Amino acid sequence: MTHKPIVVLTGGVASGKTTVSDILKNQGVPVVDTDVIAHQLSQPGQAAHSLIVQEWGAGVLVAPDRPSDSPIDRKALRKLVFEHSKERNRLDALLHPLIMKQALNEVVSYDSEPDAPYILLVIPLYAEMAPELRDKLSPSAVVVIDVPTADQIQRLTKRDGIDSLLACNMVQAQASREERKALATDVLSNMGDLESLHQAVAALHQTLVARFSG
Repeated sequence: MTHKPIVVLTGGVASGKTTVSDILKNQGVPVVDTDVIAHQLSQPGQAAHSLIVQEWGAGVLVAPDRPSDSPIDRKALRKLVFEHSKERNRLDALLHPLIMKQALNEVVSYDSEPDAPYILLVIPLYAEMAPELRDKLSPSAVVVIDVPTADQIQRLTKRDGIDSLLACNMVQAQASREERKALATDVLSNMGDLESLHQAVAALHQTLVARFSG
């Protein structure tokens, strides 16, 4: 697919994926973030927007009386899919093919960047993907951000202003820490302060650069 190594970055909700990818981006690493792509594809006029409205109706829109140009009510949709696993599976089945197609197109577009040591592909639900899709992607490394469940719940309630029950449902709906770490080539702990995380990411970056240049 590309000549440059692909490094998958994954981790549970509120584990610090955006912070880590931003640090690496500042190191000159091209970043393709499937969460960003999902947000883009869900905008009015985009493919995912129309699929969501067709599947769940105008009730998941900010302005239900304007189904063609109203943004998705993300809080309403999130509450729906995390309280009902069948709804979450339906959403994943609708969006994942669109998101991964766009992500891989962006990965290929970065392959010609001469100074990039590798391409970072952020996939929050990497552990939840079908094994055949992970095999097809065939990354050179899988970095898992590891955070205690209690920390995830605390960060979610503070970051998103949601109650602890919904935060707990969101965490439990995803793969466990053990399932994610079983797929890792590298585990990045995010249990300390921001300075500690910066240092850990810098060390990881040097390790990956040395590994791929050897």
